[in-house]
Amino acid sequence: MIETGRIIQRRYLLQRLIQQGQCCVIYQGTDQVLQRPVAIKIVPAQYLPAYRAAIRLTSQFSHPNIVGIYDLIVEPDTLYVIQEYVEGEPFSALLQRQLSAYEVIDTGMQLCQALLYAGSNARKVCHGDLTPSAVFRDRKGMVRVNNFALPPDLAYFSRWSVIGADGDAVSNQELPWGQQTPERQRDDVRAIGLLLYQLLAGRPAGATSVEPPPDGRLRFVRNTPPELCELVARTVIRQHPQHIDTLDALYTELKTLSAQFEPAFMPVEVYEPDVPAISRPLPPPGTGKLVTALPARDAVATSAGGTFSAYRAETNTRMTAMDAVPTSPAVPEAPLKLPPPAQLYDEVEMPSRRLSFPLLLLLGLFVFSLFFAVGYFIATAVIK
Repeated sequence: MIETGRIIQRRYLLQRLIQQGQCCVIYQGTDQVLQRPVAIKIVPAQYLPAYRAAIRLTSQFSHPNIVGIYDLIVEPDTLYVIQEYVEGEPFSALLQRQLSAYEVIDTGMQLCQALLYAGSNARKVCHGDLTPSAVFRDRKGMVRVNNFALPPDLAYFSRWSVIGADGDAVSNQELPWGQQTPERQRDDVRAIGLLLYQLLAGRPAGATSVEPPPDGRLRFVRNTPPELCELVARTVIRQHPQHIDTLDALYTELKTLSAQFEPAFMPVEVYEPDVPAISRPLPPPGTGKLVTALPARDAVATSAGGTFSAYRAETNTRMTAMDAVPTSPAVPEAPLKLPPPAQLYDEVEMPSRRLSFPLLLLLGLFVFSLFFAVGYFIATAVIK
């Protein structure tokens, strides 16, 4: 355990312990150079090869649904991974309250977005370890995915293999983690289905985790729409005659249900930052490629007081991986562009036209002389 208050590389201040994970310890810290909060993963020596390989694959990821990596510090027996600090709630907090069908569908769509981006032709990375500990939701309602390309939690996937897994917890264990194969893509799709099931499963009030049913039968909370139950079953159970085994197909199905269960009235959440836009820190540099080929998203508020994101698709075309559909709506990955100063305020001052004191004095004397001459002329004419 590393003490709080320590400064790493004369830059990153360790402030408080966030989580003691299976492989690493996670702290909240501060980047004292850029003055921003960061998450600091401290990886012990035995896990260095796995984490270094994962970071090589994912260091250039730049997507709103993926936790960003800022920096990497290597010491002889320790690795420090400096990441974006996500302020929000972990997956375990989502389990403590009953989400609406629409919120669960939206969560699945955002997970698909993150994995479609990672698995696109330009990157070809599978997640491989999509467990509850890898998923957060920030305060704007965005689902954020972490821990790409790391070795999977075999204990977790083995427990959940009781539900339609055909006896295989994870596929292609002999290949480097993160390397994309069709079998690993199917594992990722099923992992999304397992997360959605846990959000919909019956559980005690306040539960922070869901255990697999011993008999392998899916049990949903009462009043869950049957269409959503069927979609989750098709994703989780590999023997299902209409099994969903691609991210593309799952996203399309979720999108259809999203339109069906979208609330009739959704007040739009207006995000008003505390500081002027011109003073916001710029986002980290990206890859120079398109971030995503999926629809743009609008943040809206839930009736429970939380937030989630609604998809505002402008096309009904089936969504595929980014590089496979060049005509899909895309969001360019670029730094924040501020309007030129002339659009923010007018810096040009018009010159004032004030008369000087000597000129005013001369003007007064001229007027006085004119009135004196006119008066003298009138007085002379009257006397005569």
